[in-house]
Amino acid sequence: MGFPSIIRALGNGLSILGLFMLAPTLYALVQGSDEIQYYGFSAVITIMVGVGLLFTIAAKKPATDFRGGILLVLLWWVIAPIFGALPLVLSGQSGVSDAYFEAVSALTTTGAWLSFETLLSDPIGLFWRALMQWIGGLVSIAFAASVIVRPAFYGVDTIKVPFSRGERNSYLRSLENALISFFSVYLFLTLLCLFLLVSTGLAPFDATIMALSVQASGGLIPHIQGLGGYNQIITLILLPFVVFSGLNFVLISFVVKILVNNHWSHQRDVESETYIFMIFIVGIVFWILAGAGDMDLIPLQLFNAASLLSTNGFFVGEPPPLTVAIITALIGGAAISTAGGFKIMRWLVITRRANEEIQRLILPHAVRGTSRIANELGVWMHFLVFTIFLASMIVIFTFFGHSFDRAAAAAAATLSNTGPLVGLASIEKGDILTSLAVNDYDGFNPMGRWVMVVAMILGRIEAVAALALFNRAFWRS
Repeated sequence: MGFPSIIRALGNGLSILGLFMLAPTLYALVQGSDEIQYYGFSAVITIMVGVGLLFTIAAKKPATDFRGGILLVLLWWVIAPIFGALPLVLSGQSGVSDAYFEAVSALTTTGAWLSFETLLSDPIGLFWRALMQWIGGLVSIAFAASVIVRPAFYGVDTIKVPFSRGERNSYLRSLENALISFFSVYLFLTLLCLFLLVSTGLAPFDATIMALSVQASGGLIPHIQGLGGYNQIITLILLPFVVFSGLNFVLISFVVKILVNNHWSHQRDVESETYIFMIFIVGIVFWILAGAGDMDLIPLQLFNAASLLSTNGFFVGEPPPLTVAIITALIGGAAISTAGGFKIMRWLVITRRANEEIQRLILPHAVRGTSRIANELGVWMHFLVFTIFLASMIVIFTFFGHSFDRAAAAAAATLSNTGPLVGLASIEKGDILTSLAVNDYDGFNPMGRWVMVVAMILGRIEAVAALALFNRAFWRS
């Protein structure tokens, strides 16, 4: 399994996380804030632990198989938030459990904050959370492309990745290749979004938070009124980047490579085509449910559809009904994207199987070719685990005394990594401001929030992969 290599990879990851922590440290220095000591100390501790893991483990790098790749994914999502939460704990802003909740929420790009108003009152903490979201988004697409998106889990392969996946026992090399391959494009899109936002006259700080978060599908808007607190041009600028956050990132990298090299080659991605199609369909459904009175409102509902499918989760204009919004967020975006949810690729596999079975019922003796689905067992296993865990969370939250609407919204929001979705359960008489000004997560039972932590991590690690971790046969194979 290559356990020493896994520890070294984790050490590398923590070292990089510590280096990124220097950014809020420098920002605190510029602002003359006392928080510089907390972020500086946390950065030093994180870097020291990361470097320590690199040098205390033997220099030899044994091969890492699929089991080792899955174990590294789990260790990252569980351990990295511990260090991400350090400055929040040291500054006295949050207790240990609350700080870990917020760090998990940030790194998994969920965007579930205990107190949105308190968050906005701490610019340095806000910047660090947005930066953690950005890091988490990059790590998510790298893990997906190199480890998780396999026929065993998705039934079919997605389009060819722009890096070498290596042989069966080189999953860590594949992860490294993914990070190197995606980083430049990921950074370019973020900087492009930042440039466009600043060019409208938006404050550089607000533009930075939006660019970091939206690219990672984090849904963090640094205003108490959300996008409603800004000029409408901001919404128009963010729309393509919201869409990009739910697209297959391999396709985005492919298009950027074509533009840079000026060399065209055809590569079709059915998943991304379906994603774009669903944005239009869901947007029209939202528009009809909102009253369908004015054609000028269609773009706003298309934005809301893209926001939910990409699991950003923020809204403009009339919000969609809670039930429809939950279903949309649970569908999710592309498999190799920063979006959460069940993922469109799995829905395509399920739809294809349903179509084949219906055809067999209609024409049982017809001669058909080979099924286009290579291995769908992982898809159905994920569907069962995803559904059972979602239902269990709703039962747990209602047991703690929350209404069914709030319980369902919180369960769907955390499991699909769409944190702002929970605000829809607080809307009264269509007042969208209510859902933005009051963050409901601090009102949930503390024990229930630990369930949410598990859900947020499960949403990133993929339920069927997590299930394999508890299968003794998986470790013995």
